[in-house]
Amino acid sequence: MMLKTLRMAVFGVVVVSAALATASAMVQSGADRSADAGWQALQAGDGDRAAALFREALERNPRDPALHLGAGLASHLLGRETDATQSLKRALELEPKLVVASLVLGLIQYQSGDVDAAIRTYERALTYAPANLELRGNLDRWRKEAELHQTLQQRNDGRFSIVFEGRSDQALATRAIAVLDAAYWRIGKAIGGYPSDTISVTLYTEQQFRDLTRAPDWSNGLYDGRIRLPVRGASQNLKEFDRALNHELTHAMVTSLAPRGVPAWLHEGLATYFEPQDPAAAAKLLKSAPVIPISKLPLDFTRLSDQQALVAYIESLVAADVLMQRVGPRTAILLQALDAGQGFEQAFDQVGVPFADFQADVTRRFK
Repeated sequence: MMLKTLRMAVFGVVVVSAALATASAMVQSGADRSADAGWQALQAGDGDRAAALFREALERNPRDPALHLGAGLASHLLGRETDATQSLKRALELEPKLVVASLVLGLIQYQSGDVDAAIRTYERALTYAPANLELRGNLDRWRKEAELHQTLQQRNDGRFSIVFEGRSDQALATRAIAVLDAAYWRIGKAIGGYPSDTISVTLYTEQQFRDLTRAPDWSNGLYDGRIRLPVRGASQNLKEFDRALNHELTHAMVTSLAPRGVPAWLHEGLATYFEPQDPAAAAKLLKSAPVIPISKLPLDFTRLSDQQALVAYIESLVAADVLMQRVGPRTAILLQALDAGQGFEQAFDQVGVPFADFQADVTRRFK
C-alpha cells in the first residue's frame, strides 16, 4: 500500500494543498506577474511552468522568500527534492516565520529518511505557529519513531537497509533481505527497469505499525519512502510475509522510476500483480461486485472501507495484468512518460500500444 499523507494527485511527490492555498493567498508578490502566474501554475499542477516562472521572478527579486517558497514547491512537484530542499531552506533563512515552507520541508526530509532533520524543522516552526495541528501531529509521531528506532538494530547489504527489533526478528530480517533481493531482479526484468537507490525497510510490532503509520486495519504493510511492515505472526505465515515484502518493494521500485504521475490503480495493481496474486481468479470475483471504471478509482485507497478496498485492488490487479501482457518490459518507459507529465493515453504512445486496445481489454475482463 502506498501511503498518501497530505498529497495531491501524484504518488511519490508530496504537495501540501492546504499549504499551497495559504501560500498563494498570503505571501505571493502581487506586483510580479511572473510570480502570480507561477502560483496559478502550481494550483494547476504544472510544475515545469511554475518552476520557470519563479526562476524568472527570482532573477528580479532574489531576496523574496515567497518566490523561494514557490520555487521549492515547483521543484517538489517535479520530484526534484534536492532543489526543493535548497529553495525551501532559503525561504526560511529570509523569513523564518514562513510556516508553509517548514511544513513542506519537514515532509521532504522525513520521506527522504532524515527523521532528525524533519523533527528539527518542525520544532523551529512551532515557535512561530504553536497552535498548528499539522506540525504538532507529525512532530509527535516522528519523535516516537525516532525514539523507537534508537532501540532497533540495522543491517545493510547495499541495495537494502533493514531495521528490526533485536534477536527476536533477526531471522525475519535475514529472510526479508533474501526475498527482497530475489524480487528486485524478478520485478526489474518484468518492467524493464532496475532502480539504483538504496531501499529502506523497517519491521515493526503490530502496535508500533498502527501507532506510527495510522494505516487502515486491512493494511499489512505500506511504502511512504520506506517499506514498513508489521511482523504479526510472520514466522507462522511466511508466505504472507513474503507477499507483503514483494508488494511494498514494487511500490518502492515504481516510485524510484516515476516519482510522480502514476495513478493509484497502477501502483496498487502492479504491487498486487508482483506479490504475486492470480489475476484470473481475481477477475471472477468482479462478477458479483459493482465495477468502477479504473479512471474513476480514487487517488487514495487508504480512505476506502474494507469492501471498497477489496474491489479497488481486484480491479487494479486485473488492469495491471492486461498492462503487463501488452506492455511487459516497456512498462518502465510508460512509467517514465507518466513521470514526465504525459497523460495515460499519451504515455501508451511511447510504448507502441494503442490505449484504446488496452482499455477494451480491461473492460472485457471486468465483465
